[in-house]
Amino acid sequence: MDILFFELGKTLSALVEVVFSAVTPLLWGLLIAYLLCPASVWFESKLGSRKLAIFITYLVALSALFGLIYGFVVLIIGTLPSGSPDMVLQQIHLYFADAFNAADRLINAYFPGKHVPGTEDIIETLRRWAADKLSPAALIDVLSTITGGLAGFFVGVIASIYLLRDREFFLGLCEKFLDLTVSQRLRGITNETLSQLDKVISTFIKGSLIDGMIVAFLSSVVLTILKVKYAVIIGIIGGILNIIPYFGPFFSMIPAFLTALASDGIPHALLTVMGLFLVQQLDSNLIYPKVVGTSTGLHPLFVLLSVSTAGLFLGIPGMIIAVPAAGIIQVLVKNWAYSK
Repeated sequence: MDILFFELGKTLSALVEVVFSAVTPLLWGLLIAYLLCPASVWFESKLGSRKLAIFITYLVALSALFGLIYGFVVLIIGTLPSGSPDMVLQQIHLYFADAFNAADRLINAYFPGKHVPGTEDIIETLRRWAADKLSPAALIDVLSTITGGLAGFFVGVIASIYLLRDREFFLGLCEKFLDLTVSQRLRGITNETLSQLDKVISTFIKGSLIDGMIVAFLSSVVLTILKVKYAVIIGIIGGILNIIPYFGPFFSMIPAFLTALASDGIPHALLTVMGLFLVQQLDSNLIYPKVVGTSTGLHPLFVLLSVSTAGLFLGIPGMIIAVPAAGIIQVLVKNWAYSK
């Protein structure tokens, strides 16, 4: 009997894996279309042409992404990139390798025997693993997986364009599906719930991504001006942790403080914390309310409780998803109570 359940579990797992692989491009398309839909609708209202609006939306999104990457490269190098692409990539590699080595020295000083793997160590480990484990057939499988993943992503991009272009058609299909499967009353409750969930999820995800990138860039700029080592790495960490309400900004100041303290002493470390504190004040009072606002509708006490509880059981990932998850639960509970 145990063998039967084991084989059934393996079969179901393989089936789920195949289905997930088949729908992955569609999931990419839905995610991209979901994130870009508001911008596309706004451009369409201004331009009067949906195709032109979609084109400009993707152009602006790609330009913003490459502009952000270029800005971080400038901060890493210390000047506008010059020379061949190989030279620029080598400078970036040396920057991150030096940061790994500095973190390794700091940790090893306080915790002897503990090390942070440097980039060379990681590359050497991968090389040895590849030499020992990868046969030509396995290497072909790895390359085909990577190629398939990239192909799936680009298919998802194309799918997102069709989803944005024909969004009324696909929304109409959803409406017809609800008509055929649920009652009129339940359909109204479902539409209202989905609308509220869309507001909570889309506003939080898009707002948090934009807010995190802005905070990462501003923190990197401030730390570069203050001549803190590895300003870009610390700034990116700060942007990621900023997604966590209340605790994130505090966590992001710790590596900046330690780095400045190790290199230039307490006065510089305190000045660094003050600089990041100003960035956080600018974010919490101006940037965050504009791009995220109060999308979840949660009281600050419930936000604090949800973040601390999720962090206790799930760590940093739990703290990141705590607020939208609590917002979703609140919507579902409210609508369930009103339906009674």
